[in-house]
Amino acid sequence: MTHVVILGAGIAGVSAAYALKAKLGPHDEVTVVSNKPYFHFVPSNPWIAMGWRERSDIAFPIGPYLETRGIRFIHSAVTSIQPDGIQVDLDNGDVLFYDILLIATGVVGQSDAIPGLAEHTQSVIHIDQAEQALAAYREFVRRPGPVVIGAAPGASVLGPLYEYAFLIDADLKRRNIRERVSITLVTPEPWPGHLGLGGEGASRGAVTAALVDTKISAICNARTTRIDKDTLHITELDAAGNDKQTHTLPFAYSMFWPAFGGVPAVRSASGLVDARGLVVVDEYLRNPDYPNVFALGACVAQPPVDKTPVPVGAPDSVYSISKAGAIVVQNILALIHDAPLTSHVPQRAKWLNDMGRDGAAYLSEPQVPLRDINWMRQGRWVHQAKIDFEKYFINKIRQQPVGQIASVVSHIAGVMSQVLTGQNQPQTLAGSGKPLEIRLQQDPCLELRALAQSVGREPAALAAELLAAAVSDAKSCLSGAEVEAMALTRRELLVADLPERQPGVEFHGGGT
Repeated sequence: MTHVVILGAGIAGVSAAYALKAKLGPHDEVTVVSNKPYFHFVPSNPWIAMGWRERSDIAFPIGPYLETRGIRFIHSAVTSIQPDGIQVDLDNGDVLFYDILLIATGVVGQSDAIPGLAEHTQSVIHIDQAEQALAAYREFVRRPGPVVIGAAPGASVLGPLYEYAFLIDADLKRRNIRERVSITLVTPEPWPGHLGLGGEGASRGAVTAALVDTKISAICNARTTRIDKDTLHITELDAAGNDKQTHTLPFAYSMFWPAFGGVPAVRSASGLVDARGLVVVDEYLRNPDYPNVFALGACVAQPPVDKTPVPVGAPDSVYSISKAGAIVVQNILALIHDAPLTSHVPQRAKWLNDMGRDGAAYLSEPQVPLRDINWMRQGRWVHQAKIDFEKYFINKIRQQPVGQIASVVSHIAGVMSQVLTGQNQPQTLAGSGKPLEIRLQQDPCLELRALAQSVGREPAALAAELLAAAVSDAKSCLSGAEVEAMALTRRELLVADLPERQPGVEFHGGGT
């Protein structure tokens, strides 16, 4: 029996836990440990900070979904990792011994690296911070002033920096106060759209043009030295890394993207981490000194892709985490079965950036120059794609294991279960050939009308589509014999509804 312990119940940890449990043997165990009882979709944090999403839209208790798959979930913080003793000490007093450890804890912002950063600016790394940023933003729009969106030296995953700047621009325009607000982007990148990838290509021109179009000014090669209550102090470097000039930027609202560091328990695990507390791994995503310890996600120490005057970290995305997660799962199974391991190099960069009304999609392959592909496209379709991807990924986490009815937790499945077990009293059927009357309470009707208006559809047409989908889901709860009986009944109803003297029509009534 193999015991795999996974630290972290986020995008990386939960996805890996699902995949491992599905592929390990029946006697192997998977345990997930997290200091938070919920899963949340981190890429939507900027939307939380703008009030475009609520916590319940992107966060939900994860324990039931793990336990449904036979994965043990422990809600507790980790106090220490002891790789020599192959154990993890928990804040609740438990000690977990493991055969294989996967660290997927995410990161914390190194806010103490810049004096005043934590006290005077907002962040969207975690959902709690995003909610605090929203509260501050709501106060700001009552008394608008300059906005500064910035990133600290050494910051990585810089896509949200641009995304947040464009979201604020879009939101202020909707509020009709954009002309009263200046927006300045402060970045350690040598040029806009560098994103930690280097290699000038489509991204530089596209991002620069987008900044110009939205009247967002940018200061690059920026080393932020101090942040006061309403003032940002910056030293701008030249291409050689020498001081070029200093800037003092007043602000009424600021979101700042710090450099990342490991969470306390990981940071204190000597032999596993670098100076910033991020887990050191080889090309197989395992620690070189402890081959039964793997790491996945933002907590992995990644060397910079490009040398820049001000340090810029490597990019990351849900796509790259998912691809690396597949490699980690494959290598954990290979380690168990004494098979060759698979390298995760070369990496591929791909992400979607929302810009309020439209967005930008970026693809770079390989991630490190020289590249075969360096591609960026903009359009309304990217904005919609990001919304769809959010729904897709959250639904994937909530999805029931293979072998269970897909909609087992839905209202439809619950109703059908009661019907099939005789708990619901049968209703009198309407006569054939007459319209089916469906009496809804006032609230569902209002919900339907509001939903239809929000998506630009006619309520009756939308109701018909939703009803058809509901019937299809309900049919999935039937046995084979019941489906055949339903098909026969459907044909009989169809024939009964036909006008007289139309012979032959009953023979091509369509499928079920």
